[in-house]
Amino acid sequence: MFIIGYIFLFTALFAGAAKGFCGKKTSGYITSVKDSMLANIIRMLLCIIIGFIFILFSGEILQMVPSYKLILISGLSGISTTVFVVTWLISVKKSAYMMLDVFLMLGVLVPIVLGNIFFKEQIKPTQWIGIALLFIAVVIMCSYNNSIKERISVSSFLILLCCGVSNGITDFSQKLFVKQLPDISASVFNFYTYVFAAVTLTVCCIIFRSSGERTSKRDFIKISGYIFVMSIGLFANSFFKTLAAQHLSSVLLYPLNQGAALILSTAMSAVFFKEKLTAKCIIGIIIAFIGLITINML
Repeated sequence: MFIIGYIFLFTALFAGAAKGFCGKKTSGYITSVKDSMLANIIRMLLCIIIGFIFILFSGEILQMVPSYKLILISGLSGISTTVFVVTWLISVKKSAYMMLDVFLMLGVLVPIVLGNIFFKEQIKPTQWIGIALLFIAVVIMCSYNNSIKERISVSSFLILLCCGVSNGITDFSQKLFVKQLPDISASVFNFYTYVFAAVTLTVCCIIFRSSGERTSKRDFIKISGYIFVMSIGLFANSFFKTLAAQHLSSVLLYPLNQGAALILSTAMSAVFFKEKLTAKCIIGIIIAFIGLITINML
């Protein structure tokens, strides 16, 4: 059972890495927050189409009849996904990008604590030590390339905190889904998640005031292929992580997901984008690896 869970998780990780690679390639084309929201709405809509095709060909169409539990849980997942996207974009705009991973690692505590409260998932003392090591690793890895010279403002801190917590709530909603609706397909859950995310993100995009230079239609066309691949990676990441939640406890799944994703993205940046790995970064990777081993093996 655990092996299947790890297979699903690592499939999700590589899908997420593909999404991150495409995001890196398109980062120079989209500069304004509003256009970034628009690009994310397009991704959400593509995820809805991908999800529906998946449901159709897997013969799960009858499961799409919504129950109140499915609507509530997928609504929680979709809205928290939107909050994460919006606060992530604003954090980047506020030059707080290098602190995002710190707060995303803190956000891991949300599904772990809630999983312990609601589902009685046990947490070993050694696993808390492993989580602490992961947090230390993230702080070290962020500090090696930290471009923030001034102290973070209260507003930036609150936005970063909201970003981390909303990501944690999205993770918890996956665990809540597999516990409350074990007979419903993960593809159906993710389909409705992206329906809610697309709707709420569209509302945010409408009310958000545009600032900065807008992206031209030509640039959007140039990156359309990357957006499509990102949509596949986004859906696959959430789909397989939901499947992993059926087999792994929160304390195993979400720290491993966040820590391994950080290591994988750092390695990808070094290999494909020629970003230099400093001593601090290497030390952070080693500590993160020890933290992951501590959580999963001890």
